Amino acid sequence: WGTPIPMIHCSSCGIVPVPYEDLPVVLPLELQFEYGARSPLAEAPSFYTVPCPRCQQPARRETDTMDTFVDSSWYFERYTSPQANDGPFAVHAVDYWMPVDLYIGGIEHAVLHLLYARFWTKVLRDLGLVKYDEPFMRLLTQGMVCMETLWCAQHEWLFPTQVRDGKCVECGRVVTVGRMEKMSKSKHNVVDPDEMIRKYGADTTRLFILFAAPPERDLDWNDQGVEGCYRFLNRVWRMVRRIVGHTTALPPDPAALSAASGAALALRRKTHQTIQKVTEDIQERLHLNTAVAAIMELINQLYQFAVEEVQDAPTQHALREAAEATTLLLSPFTPHIAEDLWQQLGHQDSILRQPWPSYDPTLTQEDEVTVVIQVNGRVRSRLKAPASIAEDDLREAALRHERIQEWIAGKAIRKVIVVPQKLVNIVVA
Repeated sequence: WGTPIPMIHCSSCGIVPVPYEDLPVVLPLELQFEYGARSPLAEAPSFYTVPCPRCQQPARRETDTMDTFVDSSWYFERYTSPQANDGPFAVHAVDYWMPVDLYIGGIEHAVLHLLYARFWTKVLRDLGLVKYDEPFMRLLTQGMVCMETLWCAQHEWLFPTQVRDGKCVECGRVVTVGRMEKMSKSKHNVVDPDEMIRKYGADTTRLFILFAAPPERDLDWNDQGVEGCYRFLNRVWRMVRRIVGHTTALPPDPAALSAASGAALALRRKTHQTIQKVTEDIQERLHLNTAVAAIMELINQLYQFAVEEVQDAPTQHALREAAEATTLLLSPFTPHIAEDLWQQLGHQDSILRQPWPSYDPTLTQEDEVTVVIQVNGRVRSRLKAPASIAEDDLREAALRHERIQEWIAGKAIRKVIVVPQKLVNIVVA
């Protein structure tokens, strides 16, 4: 049952609240539950038989209870001070911790729990118990994990293991493959995580779930996607191991890093761009899938190096920097392999104790950018330009572009809109 309603029914005084000193109303534990419409509290005289707090005549305690949504409407306040015993929560703890920075829940919460939680918060605010108007600062509505369903006319919903060559293994009937639906035990379209972990490991299973779709979108389970994540982690393992073997005795040397040029400088730029993107994707956008994709791009660039043949110190240090950054960036997604690689990179402390990697803003800027040129909003060409090019120079370069000259010849230029480093739109009549 839910929370007791602290009221007492008296034939003389009417409905009387339970005195403050008698709160909370404690529910009995010895009752027997039976299916039916009546609460077992209504069959327990030891619970409902009480004297009226006002006239002391025999009265009856309320046996209905509040919906469990009442509990879930303020549990987050209670979490701030679970040991408080002189009230629902400690006000100073709520002032420190609340409101919640990020609430993650399913779409079904939006109409019920979230609505009630907001209402309850405003009641607490009006009572002077809290100082905020909203319990949650930010909401992320997560998607569902979906899997195709399998149906047999005789045996109904089937597990994949009950199907062979498109037929039910029990009766031999052709199985109907249904659409992707939310994983449900009743429809037998669930994937056993224990089996996935035994086959691929916990890190691969975690990585696929986080990489396969944005958190707010439904995820269509795909075994090939799991295989792809498994192969990627093996590529990470092999590359970091190669770099470790080639740079084991390499002492830190900031001067050597600063002297990087050519391919080494390009790798350093990619490393710092990746740190920036993963940081922003996690902290600001919660796009975990694109964060993983950025790490994959960094690994692809690392594989352009013949690591064992690299002899110059700047490139060796750039490889080492990229390997450490990759390991740190992967640690929230794949903590086990990241911990192992971090130790192999020569670090004594756990990777969990390391600060999040920082990036050098000067290295995240490209030397050259591709600028789109439009005429009346339609793309007509592109040009390469220095990233530091001034707006006026970019405008002139676009107007002088050979292909653009053909599109604007004999026409009056009404306006030229410049978006630095990205786009020039020439409006003509």
